[in-house]
Amino acid sequence: MRLIFAGSSEFAIPALEMLIKHTNHEIALVISQPARPKGRNRILEDTPLARYAIESSLKLLKPEQINSIDTVNTLDALGADLLITASYGAFIGKKVRELCPLGAINLHPSLLPKYRGASPIQSALLARESITGNSIFLLEKHMDSGPILLQEELKIGDNENYCSLHDRLALHAADLLKKLLSDFDKYPPMAQDHNLATYTQKIERDDLKLDPSLTARELLPKIRAFSFEPGAYLLFRDKPLKILEAELLEEESDLPPGSITEIIKNEGFCIATGKYQLKIRIVQASGKKIMPASAWLLGSRAEVGEILK
Repeated sequence: MRLIFAGSSEFAIPALEMLIKHTNHEIALVISQPARPKGRNRILEDTPLARYAIESSLKLLKPEQINSIDTVNTLDALGADLLITASYGAFIGKKVRELCPLGAINLHPSLLPKYRGASPIQSALLARESITGNSIFLLEKHMDSGPILLQEELKIGDNENYCSLHDRLALHAADLLKKLLSDFDKYPPMAQDHNLATYTQKIERDDLKLDPSLTARELLPKIRAFSFEPGAYLLFRDKPLKILEAELLEEESDLPPGSITEIIKNEGFCIATGKYQLKIRIVQASGKKIMPASAWLLGSRAEVGEILK
C-alpha cells in the first residue's frame, strides 16, 4: 500500500520504523507538528518523529493546520491508500480522514473505550491497572471513539513506570500495526461501547505535585505514572525535587509527613507519609541530571528531620 504517516512524539517512531524496515509498503509522506521553541533559550526544535523522518530521508510535511485547503490538496495529490496516525497531537478533520480509500486509522495506547484522550498510559498507572494494551481504530469526528479494527492486551509490570511502559506499548503498537496491514480485510470494524468510555486529561504542572500527607500506597502510583518524565515532585528547601523511583516501607514514623526519617548509605533515604514510609532511590533536583538518591544526599547534605513538602 501507499501510506501517509502522521505523528509527533516518540510513541510513533517504532511504528514508522517497522513500516520502513519490515514491510514493502511505500511511505508517500510523513506529517508532523511544526518545530516549536524549547528550553530556556527558546530554540526551535522539531518533534521526535520529524527528526526520525529527516534522518530516514523520508518526505516530511509540517503544516501549521493539517485541515487547511493547501494541505488537503497536497495530501490528495499523493494518491495514498491509507492514513496512519499515532500521537499526532492535533484534530484531523473530515476531509483529511476521507482522502484515502481505506480511510484513516489511529494507534492508541489503551484498551478502548477505556482511557480515551491525551494521557492513557499515565492514567492506567494512576489507576493501578495490571493490564493495558493498544487499540487500532478508524478515526471519527469524536476523540478516540471510532470502530476498532484490532486490539491486544499488554501486562503492566509490578513496579513499572511511565517510561518503560510507554516504550513497551510503542513497540507493541508497531507489531499490532504490522499484523493489521498484513491482511487489512481480515479485521472488520467493531463499534465501541460508548457507555463504557472513560476519559483522560492533559497532564498539567499541578498534577505533578506530591502530597506527603497521603499514604505511601497512594503516592507510589503517582511516582510511577510520571517517571522519569515529566517527574512527580516535592519541595526541598523551597526547590522542586523530582521523586523518580521509590519503594514502600511498611513501617510507621512519629515524624510529620514529608520528614526524612532515615538516610541509608549507598541506597537513598526514607520519608514519612500519611501511613508507612517511602524509601527514595532515584531523584532529580532542579537544573540537575537524574541521579541516585544517595548521590543527591552527598551534594545536598540533607539531614534526618528535614521536611519535603
